[in-house]
Amino acid sequence: MAQIFASKLRGMNVLTDRGLQVGRLQDMLVDEESGRIISLVIKPITKEALVDLPKDSSGYPLLPFNSVMAIRDYIVVNERILVIQQLKKPTSKPAEEIPARAPAPAAPAPTPPNEPQLP
Repeated sequence: MAQIFASKLRGMNVLTDRGLQVGRLQDMLVDEESGRIISLVIKPITKEALVDLPKDSSGYPLLPFNSVMAIRDYIVVNERILVIQQLKKPTSKPAEEIPARAPAPAAPAPTPPNEPQLP
């Protein structure tokens, strides 16, 4: 089993398996009882990156550790798992802010039988 010091990971680039750079590793969230890594704390490359993921107390996005595919010169994460995590986040808009559907247009009035119908 390959080993790497945690101190070498901090600041490492995080990329998706499709080559999209999402940020740098800021920290890791570890389960105290089992010692397992739960999440990676990421400093996003842009404000728009990873906006729908859960956040830590400092506001940094948390990537689930099960999304990690490889760690070498950079950390590779599975883009599909990130998308699924973003879809799981509930909408933050209250119901009254969500626009209502527009009513369907009314059906045209029938033409009287003694008038000619236009094509």
